[in-house]
Amino acid sequence: MHKLLAFVGTAMIGLALPGMTLAAKPHPARPAIAAAAWRTPQTIDGLTVVGTVGLTATAYGPSLQDNYPYGATDYFGRPLIPGDVAVDPRVIPLGTRLWVTGYSSQILPKGGFMARAVDEGDAIKGQRIDLFINASEQTVSNFGIQHVTAHILK
Repeated sequence: MHKLLAFVGTAMIGLALPGMTLAAKPHPARPAIAAAAWRTPQTIDGLTVVGTVGLTATAYGPSLQDNYPYGATDYFGRPLIPGDVAVDPRVIPLGTRLWVTGYSSQILPKGGFMARAVDEGDAIKGQRIDLFINASEQTVSNFGIQHVTAHILK
């Protein structure tokens, strides 16, 4: 069961997942309200948040065009599944678990999703992420280019 979070007096509105713990983060200009108002997730689904990075996101699907010449498999040769993402391993190591938020999509879960960095691509360099969406080419194309936030988990 997910819970919607809204902290009065802040801009934080989000989705709490089972296992998500929130802790106070001091606000530099308003230390008196820090404990009550500024909160950052410490864990998500029992995994510790060790960093957060803003990324430019695109999407790819199961088509041969998106996966030439290897087909719809990840870097390790396993079939791609929802939640798989391609990254630049110099920025986010392969195998890293991520919580991805901030996108607008009719097909991806509202509020964010748990991802696995299991793929890379020729165009995925630097602060980029490519989200695997198991859908038609048109649906994948409709995702466009968006800015997302990825919480790095351990």
